[in-house]
Amino acid sequence: MALLRVDFYSHYLQRNVILTAVVPADKMDGDKLAKKRRGPYRTVYLLHGLFGQDVDWIDRTHVVETAEARDVVLIMPSGEDGLYLNKPEINEWHGKFISEELVDFTRRLLPLSTKREDTALAGISIGAYTALVNGLLKPDRFGSIIVLSGAFMRDRVIEAVESHSPRKRRYYERFFGDIDTVIGSDKDYVAIVDKFRNNPELPKPRFYVACGLHDNLCQNNRDLVRLLKSADFDVTYWEPEIGAHEWPFWNAWIDCALDWYAPGEMRPSSANVDYTALTELRPPDKQRR
Repeated sequence: MALLRVDFYSHYLQRNVILTAVVPADKMDGDKLAKKRRGPYRTVYLLHGLFGQDVDWIDRTHVVETAEARDVVLIMPSGEDGLYLNKPEINEWHGKFISEELVDFTRRLLPLSTKREDTALAGISIGAYTALVNGLLKPDRFGSIIVLSGAFMRDRVIEAVESHSPRKRRYYERFFGDIDTVIGSDKDYVAIVDKFRNNPELPKPRFYVACGLHDNLCQNNRDLVRLLKSADFDVTYWEPEIGAHEWPFWNAWIDCALDWYAPGEMRPSSANVDYTALTELRPPDKQRR
């Protein structure tokens, strides 16, 4: 697997951006170089969480080995606190950077497939909010969306709007801009899902959602799954009875998500608990809701 560190200028963000890409161009088979791959490759745009950076996935998981086994390219941008949303009221276009500019640039740079079924957007925690919103805003581009322990803060934003605490409002304004305009906007995933409900001709991405039972965001993820299914999205949902908001969980469950996206050889988890084995215990529709 070739590891690339890329520094490029973003027109939407008006600054240079760092990303890490891993490409199975030099995949080995024993002591021989495997059949040379030239693409086009299936691709996962993989987003980190709050206060994170692109190399978190390299440092804290073995996702590179798992992607290599499936001939999948990973594109990992270094994000703005893990949340990229458009803020037109202040002329900031972080969402368009993720869903348009980043995809276009990496497709020019690397031999990536342009098919929507070969293109996925994935994230953990607050990065999962980014993946959900921007993936749904570009359903013709992303055929799959992967959500791990998603921090879906819509209701907290509503509380902040109604709150008299300036500190609370300032905190959420870091992510959402003017929070008085969030509800019903393209930052509001409930409103975006309603657009699919009202327009059945829109292509619908399929979803993989996983959140540990002991994660304090578990109910948020249950609510999301219920919302998506009410609009007839194809959703695979896992809620193991162990697992919190932590890297050992994401390390293992990104394997399961990649196996769903591009079935292939499973890699044993390096986590203290073998979360991947849990997927063999019972089908997703029997998971706790």
